[in-house]
Amino acid sequence: MHVVDMNVARTTTIDILPHEILSHILRFLSISDRKEAALVCHRWYAASLHPALLKDVIVRCRPPESGNFKPIGYVQRKLTHLALGDWESNLISEDTLVSLLSNCPNLLELDVSRCNNLFLSGGLLRKDADRDSLRTILVNVHTLKLGCLRHMTDVTFKRLVSTMENLSKISLTSTNFILGNGLYNVNQTSPAMFYFSTFNEFLKERSNKMRSVDLSFTSIHDEALSSLAKVKGLTLTEICLHGCVDISDKGLKALIVNQPSLEVLDISGCKELGSGRMFFSTMVDNLAKVHTLILRKCSRIGMCDVENLSNLPSLTTLDLGEVVNLFDNDLAKGLCGDSPRLSTLCLPFCTELRDNFITRLCETNYNLVHLDLSSCLKLTDVSLHNITRMLRFLRFLSMRYCSDVTDLGLLGYIPENGVVAHKHYFDHDHEGCCCSRERESRIFRKPTGAIKEHKTSISRAQTCLETGEKELCMLSDLISLQHLDLSCCTRITDLGVAEAIRFRELRTLNLGGLRKLQDSSLILVAHHNPSLECVSLRACPAISDLAIIKLIENCSRLRNLDVCQCGTLTDVSLITMEARGRRLRHLDISFCNLMTLSCVTSLEKAIPALKIVFRPHIY
Repeated sequence: MHVVDMNVARTTTIDILPHEILSHILRFLSISDRKEAALVCHRWYAASLHPALLKDVIVRCRPPESGNFKPIGYVQRKLTHLALGDWESNLISEDTLVSLLSNCPNLLELDVSRCNNLFLSGGLLRKDADRDSLRTILVNVHTLKLGCLRHMTDVTFKRLVSTMENLSKISLTSTNFILGNGLYNVNQTSPAMFYFSTFNEFLKERSNKMRSVDLSFTSIHDEALSSLAKVKGLTLTEICLHGCVDISDKGLKALIVNQPSLEVLDISGCKELGSGRMFFSTMVDNLAKVHTLILRKCSRIGMCDVENLSNLPSLTTLDLGEVVNLFDNDLAKGLCGDSPRLSTLCLPFCTELRDNFITRLCETNYNLVHLDLSSCLKLTDVSLHNITRMLRFLRFLSMRYCSDVTDLGLLGYIPENGVVAHKHYFDHDHEGCCCSRERESRIFRKPTGAIKEHKTSISRAQTCLETGEKELCMLSDLISLQHLDLSCCTRITDLGVAEAIRFRELRTLNLGGLRKLQDSSLILVAHHNPSLECVSLRACPAISDLAIIKLIENCSRLRNLDVCQCGTLTDVSLITMEARGRRLRHLDISFCNLMTLSCVTSLEKAIPALKIVFRPHIY
């Protein structure tokens, strides 16, 4: 017979789990929660240093004014991503950089953007011993970012890239280089200038390894782009040309024809593109593998063959924001095919889109995860109904400035007649307007009764919520939603906000410009959305200190809060933040005239990492 000793404790706790299991558990947390978990004890901190958990963590390093680093912490953390450009560049000296990099043997990505002081003297890595040492240490670095550098020269560029032999991605965003007539074909090295020919020569030497190039906001033109694309042996999978205004269809065609392996193409802000009707046909003929197209602010392509997007079978991410003359019939032909393709779609400021297109989009692309419909002014509650009903995997939704979206859209209630009134129908009812008059008038059009019908529908929807007689497909049914933007949807009131915004994993919420928002609904939002990290309540004049206090107390993860133009808030909110808002990192309290400078100063001292924007008056 087996005898059990009852005096022996038989408890299984998380403390006895091995590091590998702890690290696996931490993978299911967000980065902010992972940081908090790492502070619990030494074992959890050690588990948080697993390489699989650090691959998406970028450490933004602020060097001390003395320039003396303590390398032990960097070695222990096994840094893989390091960014040095968010602070004053004069804090980083050449010797400081060498000392820091020497203690980062696991580094995969290095960002020295905006560190102009490093390149000013021209002496960066001038010692052969430093270059040889770093060449061994930085053998794993695959990404280098050199954005916004005014003083980089051919010499310093060559020295820096020579220490990273396995580079596959490089970024020169907003960096000055010299083109000139034929200079991109001239082999030269300058100690005072950075020539495009030097970069081209670098690509030739590393053509078998380079896969991604970012030349956004540079002066590159068609001929230079063509020379880059024709580099022998170069096989790019990603190129970013955001804001390169000198590129036309000719240069883009040369790029596409010579680099058919492209998978990611960002040409947003290239305003000269789209002069030819068969713009997308060229992509279809050459880019069989492309899965990401970013064409924002390419205003002319709305008149091109948008319907040919249907012939890009690998396309999963598309951004056509701010493209004029983009009509829903053409988009439907290009995007609403037989099989679901898209996971990310951005169509902000496409003002001609209507509910019928959104309905077809949801029916055919039900795997969408990211959807941006900001300022699509003709969309109504019908679109929101279909989004809520069909896009069950949605994580990001923006419908800001969609002024025809109402509480009925959030609550999922469809009026009995199936008709959703547009905002312009309400304009003739003169609700709350001093120009309303009882007698017949030839100046003002006769009221349509739309407001009365809308209030009746709202009343019936509220009854359905209370009695449960009719099941509503509410916005809260999108259980995976993490980012929601309903700012400036002026017809949304407390009812829709209180009942429909209930998400356990919602991280970002923007309700700015909802002037009818009251404390009661915001208190319920704070209660039902405990994971909120970023909240914007800009220009919500009716909310008071009570709502902000509840938000601070219930949302312990809150990091960013915007209450600009909330004129009823007082020092009481600031005192609560000082006591309970230790995680806050950004706070905008501009034009909150009842807050005093002394309380703002006290809050800054209590939370040194908090950045406060405080403009109490209009200058």
